[in-house]
Amino acid sequence: MENQHLNWSNEQLDDQDSKFNLRNYLRGYVRYWYLFPICLALVLISAFFFLQVTQPVYIAKAKLLIKDSKKGASGTGNDIIEEMAQFGGNKLVENEIEVLKSQSLMEQTIRELQLDVTFETKAGLKTVDLYKASPIVVRSEIISEFAYRNPMLIHIVDNDHFQINDEEAKYRYGQKLRNPWGVFSIMKGPSSEYKTINIKFLDIKPLTIRLLGKLEISKPNPKSTVLELSFEDVSIQRGKDVLNKLLDVYVQSSLNDKNSEASNTLKFIESRLGLITGELGDVERDVESYKKNQGLTDISAESNLFLQNIKENDAQLNDVNIKISVLESVDNYIKNAGDGSPAPATYMINDPILVSLLTRYNELQIQKDKYAQTTQANNPLLGTINTQITNTRQAIRENVQNLRRGLDVTRQSLEAVNTKFSAGLRSIPQKEREYVGIKRQQSIKEGLYLYLLQKREETALGYAATVTDSRLVDAPSASLSPIKPQKLLVWFGSAAVGILLPFLIINLLLLLNNSVQTREEVEQLSRTSVIGEIGHMKAAQPQTLAGSVIKMTSRSAVAEQFRALRTNLQYLGDGNCRIIMFTSSVGGEGKSFVSINLAASLAYADKRVLLIGLDLRKPSLHDRLQISNKYGISNCLIGQGNYTDIIQPTGIHPKFDVLPSGPIPPNPSELISNGRLPVLLAELRKQYDYILIDSPPFGLVTDSALIEKYVDATLYLVRFNYTLVDHLKSIADLQRAKRFSNLSIIYNGVKYGGGYGYGYGYGGYGYGYYEDEKKSQIQNIESKLRRMITRS
Repeated sequence: MENQHLNWSNEQLDDQDSKFNLRNYLRGYVRYWYLFPICLALVLISAFFFLQVTQPVYIAKAKLLIKDSKKGASGTGNDIIEEMAQFGGNKLVENEIEVLKSQSLMEQTIRELQLDVTFETKAGLKTVDLYKASPIVVRSEIISEFAYRNPMLIHIVDNDHFQINDEEAKYRYGQKLRNPWGVFSIMKGPSSEYKTINIKFLDIKPLTIRLLGKLEISKPNPKSTVLELSFEDVSIQRGKDVLNKLLDVYVQSSLNDKNSEASNTLKFIESRLGLITGELGDVERDVESYKKNQGLTDISAESNLFLQNIKENDAQLNDVNIKISVLESVDNYIKNAGDGSPAPATYMINDPILVSLLTRYNELQIQKDKYAQTTQANNPLLGTINTQITNTRQAIRENVQNLRRGLDVTRQSLEAVNTKFSAGLRSIPQKEREYVGIKRQQSIKEGLYLYLLQKREETALGYAATVTDSRLVDAPSASLSPIKPQKLLVWFGSAAVGILLPFLIINLLLLLNNSVQTREEVEQLSRTSVIGEIGHMKAAQPQTLAGSVIKMTSRSAVAEQFRALRTNLQYLGDGNCRIIMFTSSVGGEGKSFVSINLAASLAYADKRVLLIGLDLRKPSLHDRLQISNKYGISNCLIGQGNYTDIIQPTGIHPKFDVLPSGPIPPNPSELISNGRLPVLLAELRKQYDYILIDSPPFGLVTDSALIEKYVDATLYLVRFNYTLVDHLKSIADLQRAKRFSNLSIIYNGVKYGGGYGYGYGYGGYGYGYYEDEKKSQIQNIESKLRRMITRS
């Protein structure tokens, strides 16, 4: 009669399957407790080396005020200066942000600071940047593509010589070098403790993009026009220098844009002054020469009157000619716009409409140039500005033509008056008339010369009074403490990772581990009772007698477990199960080990025991018991010899005999089912109290299914962290189908403590099977890996 405490009903097991076992889940964490200190130590060590290797990054900041009328930024407050600064204009803050972040400004900054050559050295684990502290300086003429890909190592030999890379040749400072890096010379810099310098040549285009990535421009207050510029770099000084130079380049570029019209006007006036100065000198020399030659000392009142009238008339005529000349220059400028021709002077144009149109045209040109720097060529804003420029140009040309027609009429009128006065002069003596003509030319040239001098001073004053539309609020300054890496954040983050990582690893191991872990899992999934547990036994040589048989007279835990298993045999079936088969799902689950030690335990209980090796495919009992396998049960099954001559004593106990497997037959299954096995077992039953059969794994071959018909009970070996969960389901199918009579499970390799609860391991008995030798080797490797992972 089956004992109730060894059997579970399917209903009870189904209920237990549906429950989450929190205790077993937590045992998994305790079982892998060592991962917590290991991961924490590894992560903290990694954090330490990270902090040692990583260069600290500092941030430099500056504040810039953009005088934007849209947001209330005013000028300097000086009305006189504002009137003279006619060439200025207001800026949009958003546009200025884009200008500051343009590649052209940053590229100019890089060139002026020579940032395309960097100097570094090693100080322990750290890389030290030697910006403005390098003992050498490179003066480059030609840099090759090779230099951009390969750094150059300089070894300082003494005060006058250095070496390049691993070359033995020594070079002098200042010597021009020609090598794969290009043409350059290396000069001596400030003294330094570093003797090995790593020089990197950087391509300006990628470097520009990289530095722009470190530049951040923001508006701290959306309602103000103050911009905050920040730049991150491993060198404090370089960060400040980049911001300083970038702001200088920006201001200079802004001033160049604003002064372009005034500069063109000054050039025009200077060119006219040079011409008038020469003409005035010629006229003055003519007056002096005429007076000397003709002996003139005074001019009559009539001559004075005619001279005065003609002078006034000529002055008006000259003014008209100048205006016509200016209009011609405006017309030429409009016709040739875009080819770099200088802008005309607007000071000598009295027509307010034309002045307004020219001012508008110049503003549109400046705005177009700005958008061309900050936007794409197909931007709709550029198209709109081009349209406005075309319309303004057409309006200017029409206005110039109208003014020209009016000035032509005026000139014709003045010329007619001049003709009238000239006729009056004919009545004056010829000498006096000639003198008056020369004097008139002198007066005209003097007036024009003074006029141009006055305009030049006015334009120069306006040029000098031009101020930028931005003002530096806070000069660039850098933090003394690095912003990256943040040591506290790295340490705390590493500690958090070191704690969380084991949880992740353990969950991953528990999730991926599809092998048996607990006794409860065995009973629930196999629907079969566990008749006994065998603890973990470490053995250096498991295939030897000492490694396979424990001392049954000892009081060790494993010996006690075998005695408990021996006691539980009386509860198998009706209590009279004397022929017992040992099988398993796959090899390596401990059938031979358990069968040998259980047989020894029965022998010590004064029972005659015979252990039969019916694993005819790959026997191992003879190796473990160190007996001969020349003859065995395979001989009995084919009718060769008597079993009494083949049975051998084990030497473990006088009542413990063994019938080895014998020579490996070519047809084990046919040999087992030829009918001789039940006869042999019946004969042996009369002589022995217990007959234990070490059979092949049921999950691999059919031999165990054939032997099962002749035994009283079957003990199925399940091994922790080795037997797959799917194999337990196969056992449940066997139990449900009643394929094996009196089927029970021996749970092998129980390891107590270490957070296992029923944590398990096994002494490492490998087991390969049959012609699929490669698969068996892979299984052995996998089992070793699993043992390495789960070993504590």
